[in-house]
Amino acid sequence: MDEDLLQDLEDLGEDEDNVDVKEEDLDDDEDDKDVIDMDGVDDEGDDDEEQQAADAILAASIKSADNIRAIARLSGSRLFRDVLQKIETFKSIEREPAQNTGPVEDDPEYALIVQANNLVVDIDNEILTVHKFLRDHYAPKFPELESLLQNPLDYAKTVKFIGNEMDLTKVDLKSFLPTATVMVITVTATTTNGRPLSDEEMLKVDETCQMALDLDAAKRTILEYVESRMGFIAPNLSALVGSTVAAKMMGMAGGVTALTKIPACNIVVLGNLKKTNTGFASGGQMKHAGVIFSSPLVLQTPTDYKRKAARKLAAKCALAARVDASREAMDGSLGSKFRADVEKQLEMMQAPPPGKAVKALPIPDEGPKKRRGGKRARQAKEKRAMTELRKAQNRMAFNTPEEEVGYGGDSTKGLGLIGGSTGKVRAATADPRLASKVSVSVTKKLKTFHHGGTSSMTSGLSSSVAFTPVKGIELENPEAAKQRAEANARDRYFGSSSFLKVEKKRPADEMTK
Repeated sequence: MDEDLLQDLEDLGEDEDNVDVKEEDLDDDEDDKDVIDMDGVDDEGDDDEEQQAADAILAASIKSADNIRAIARLSGSRLFRDVLQKIETFKSIEREPAQNTGPVEDDPEYALIVQANNLVVDIDNEILTVHKFLRDHYAPKFPELESLLQNPLDYAKTVKFIGNEMDLTKVDLKSFLPTATVMVITVTATTTNGRPLSDEEMLKVDETCQMALDLDAAKRTILEYVESRMGFIAPNLSALVGSTVAAKMMGMAGGVTALTKIPACNIVVLGNLKKTNTGFASGGQMKHAGVIFSSPLVLQTPTDYKRKAARKLAAKCALAARVDASREAMDGSLGSKFRADVEKQLEMMQAPPPGKAVKALPIPDEGPKKRRGGKRARQAKEKRAMTELRKAQNRMAFNTPEEEVGYGGDSTKGLGLIGGSTGKVRAATADPRLASKVSVSVTKKLKTFHHGGTSSMTSGLSSSVAFTPVKGIELENPEAAKQRAEANARDRYFGSSSFLKVEKKRPADEMTK
């Protein structure tokens, strides 16, 4: 019986463990569904290692490739051509407001916009690959140019203009480069150790430059189309963060509906690139900063408040995306209202602290104010009252020189009556007005504390001891001594006895007379 009960309990425990494991598996599956693959959320150490491995593989493939099309296949892909062709088709069709009804996923251009946004990211990566190939194959001609121009597109344009020319004074680069940069490139080219390229090498360089420029043109075409259609697909989100940023956010999230499922805390880091954007240095990039930091509202905010502005804007973006997904407020009024709210909050955040209140000046010739009396006034006077020692110093006796202390001259100070004092200390009299008051009940208790009150009876232990000149002591009755003292005082001043007439002895001659 006991063994069967133990076996049943063990089976029940195993079943509960299995249920817990299944629940954990379901929770993990749900978490995997809810997790959004966003750049910047992963661990930075793992990202750096993966990026270094990818760069090493890319560098090896670039060195082994003889043609740019062997490693850059995006421009020749079918997806690239189809997206550009559909964009040209929809751009020729004028969109009407009546088409902005129903779910956003049913819009014929919605899928194209999402696909075009994803293609823009691929184009950026492809431009970086083309730039590395061009840099490696043009280094024998001008190796210093790589350090002078960091932007891949500026580098490609400069290489296309220079070509195989050794004298750069004959090349006009001021049409797309600043004058200072052109001067530095020209001076550096006079001291370079480069050599002219062969015809075959120059052909590869020209083809690579043209591919980089074609990819940039395709990217601008896609962005212009997406920005023109964002007012119909997500008008409130576009009014809040701008068409460009709204298009990037929607493309990275996978659409407006997918963007509504992302919390505001994740929208802040949505699109945080692991590597440097095209044409930008990595030193000025903020950590965990997504595409929302590129919105006009965040860019015009001071640096100290950019992250707070991005958080407040991300919260409004989540609301605007839900409004756009439900196809409400298609005129973008809610997005404009959200933007005004964020601007007001940022303005209050940047406002200086309130200044101190200006206190009015006193009325001239007003005179001293009358202070009220009372306990508080008396206490204040006592704190600042003159001490008895100072009063004695300020007093002088008539026709008596005072004692002085000091070394003579201005340092000598008179002591007044301090030096001539008798040494007696007068007890300080307590002011009854300031004394603490004792209630009547407490006074009665104090009076009756000792054996129920006072009595006229004298204790037998009370006595007086008098030392006599006969080397002994004498015990006296204190009551008898007290009575004698009182009798003497009465007899001296208020006694009832009268003066007696004392008879004097007369001289003998007077008696004979």
